[in-house]
Amino acid sequence: MNFAFRSVFNRVMDVTFLPEKNFKKFLKFPRKMHLRTFLKQKVHLEIHHFTSRSVNDEDIDHVAEQIGADVSSPNGATLSTSNFDSSVRTRIVIDTSVLIADPGCLHQFPGCDIVIPLTVVEELDGLKSRPDDVGRSARTALRTIEDLRKRAGGSIHEPTPLNGEPGSATIHIEVNGIQRDRLVENGLNPEVPDNRIIGAALGQSRYAPTQVISNDAGLRIKAAHLGLVAAEHQPVGRAANTRPMGWFTLDVSTEIVNGLYNNGEIDTDAFGNEAKLVVNEFAVVRSGSQSALVRCNGEMTELLSASSPEAWGLRARSKEQRFALELLMDPDVSVIALDGRAGTGKTVMAIAAGLEQVVESRTYEKLAVYRPLVPVGRADVGFLPGGLDEKLDPWMSAIHDAIVALTDQRSSHDARRLIEDFTARGQLSLESVTFLRGRSLHRQFVVVDEAQNLEPTTLKTILTRIGEGTKVIFTGDTSQIDAPYMGESNNALAVLIHAFANQSCFGHVTLASCERSEVASLAAELL
Repeated sequence: MNFAFRSVFNRVMDVTFLPEKNFKKFLKFPRKMHLRTFLKQKVHLEIHHFTSRSVNDEDIDHVAEQIGADVSSPNGATLSTSNFDSSVRTRIVIDTSVLIADPGCLHQFPGCDIVIPLTVVEELDGLKSRPDDVGRSARTALRTIEDLRKRAGGSIHEPTPLNGEPGSATIHIEVNGIQRDRLVENGLNPEVPDNRIIGAALGQSRYAPTQVISNDAGLRIKAAHLGLVAAEHQPVGRAANTRPMGWFTLDVSTEIVNGLYNNGEIDTDAFGNEAKLVVNEFAVVRSGSQSALVRCNGEMTELLSASSPEAWGLRARSKEQRFALELLMDPDVSVIALDGRAGTGKTVMAIAAGLEQVVESRTYEKLAVYRPLVPVGRADVGFLPGGLDEKLDPWMSAIHDAIVALTDQRSSHDARRLIEDFTARGQLSLESVTFLRGRSLHRQFVVVDEAQNLEPTTLKTILTRIGEGTKVIFTGDTSQIDAPYMGESNNALAVLIHAFANQSCFGHVTLASCERSEVASLAAELL
């Protein structure tokens, strides 16, 4: 890829992340059909990932106006795109990390030719025996490829349609075509698996516009260095930078604020299309010196009461905590996601709401807390001594701390006695997520802590365990991910927020204000 082509593409990359209304006029030079086709595929992927819809010609025309029609090289020569005509489809080279993070990603590239280097198959084969989520994802991806192979009649060395629909994506295994000379020229060892994947993409780029999809930043950097287009995998509807907050600030007319205070509610459509509230979403509405906290219940948006709900003696310290407590104490909201940086009170509020509704009001029979056993920084401490409870204790320290903070038991020893008392009465259980498979959870208040370290497949496992009368809360910080192969867009918490959006049984709040201490707040802000 020469300088001109790369420059144009980089400019398009910047444009495609703008709001949809900014997509305007694209390319109007017929002799550059290859470039238009290539960029159309790129814009298609970006629009589809961020808006969950297909691209049309108007979108393409939209982008041209943003980047302009000048695609000449530095020496004034016009970029030649005669190698490919308009019928050539984009080839998507998939990295192993993508299939591990999202085994079902093969169906997320409509109209493209998906290429899986044989090296990727080898890496999946090496990971399939792992007893964790990575191993399960590797096995799932291999089974998917195997099913496609059988459907193709024994081999997929040639492009095979993913489904029978015209113009659907195809898939094939790349065996040859690794550009060893190109790799060596650029100082890359052809025997390194990542480099072989890049080499396979280089081979594909000789025949069609090619894009490398990888969650490995190092691989993307090397691929871009060799002139390839490299992008991170963004599952449809799960992009981190489009993840909703669950609340927002809205400037409205004085009549709307007055109507809220006079009637206690207002038609949701009164806010207009620019601020369309969805069910269980919150807002701070302002008009001059007047303000109000509101919650959308569907067609109507109601004013929150002046008094904040209280859970186990805990009261909200910020508007985000107020929104979170509204959801936690609402029996009609059975699935909740609390996202936020360290110190915002996610776990403490969830535990407090659980204790309040299990011990005091007896709304639920048990508070069940689950955590993934993922070490911080991937620094494994080895095997821990003792029985199961003793082995789990270090992982449950955060829960112990939360209970200490919520009670007058000001030591971990006293907190342990309180936990043992609740446990003996069957009102509390602290377990690993590992033990959830095959369970059925009825009339329980379930807290899944550190959910950002869970695979999307584990999320499905958890939610399918939920029985009648059970409420489940997922807490986590999508900016602090310790699990390998997980990113801000493909972890269980981020996936849940998008998958359950606008469901009446679901609520989500992102907490921003750190309430733990001044030091914690500064660290979260500055580091």
